[in-house]
Amino acid sequence: MGIRVLGDGQARAFGSGFPGVPLDCAPVRTRAIVRILTGVIFVAEGLSKALGSFVRGGFAADLAEIAKGSVPFWRTFLERFVVPNAGAAAWLIALGELAVGIGLVLGLWTRVACAGGAALMLAIAMGGIRPRDPSPGWTDWVTAGLTPKLAFLLFVLMFTVDAGRTWGLDGVMGKKKAARARS
Repeated sequence: MGIRVLGDGQARAFGSGFPGVPLDCAPVRTRAIVRILTGVIFVAEGLSKALGSFVRGGFAADLAEIAKGSVPFWRTFLERFVVPNAGAAAWLIALGELAVGIGLVLGLWTRVACAGGAALMLAIAMGGIRPRDPSPGWTDWVTAGLTPKLAFLLFVLMFTVDAGRTWGLDGVMGKKKAARARS
């Protein structure tokens, strides 16, 4: 990300997802706020799973029902690989959510955190993408598992705008890297 001071005296960011936009403006602040709040939610989710019943058999108990509601190829994957390793999978999910949340709150390796969050949301959506109605209409397919679908899109958006550059360690590291490159 480059920073330039233009004729109007305003510092503007270039290569930041909002080229030429002032560094202290509503869109730039909003992407940071959304990133941080999403991170807080994921830290809370990861901690509740790691400290609760999810990793102590809760996930394993729900897997049969999750597999039933999955599309055929995902059901096969769940039954062959996840069910036999349910304990390890539960810890992987809990620690994955925690890592995504910490990365987002700190703005550290934000794009990696967003890619990990998108992968988690895609996996969760695959488990709940099938409508419960035996003869679903197209709207049932769109709205089934809506929350992880929206979260997936949120991660894609945060990845695209490189949300860690504002109020995050990615921005600090980027400035240090740019300073080293100039010297």
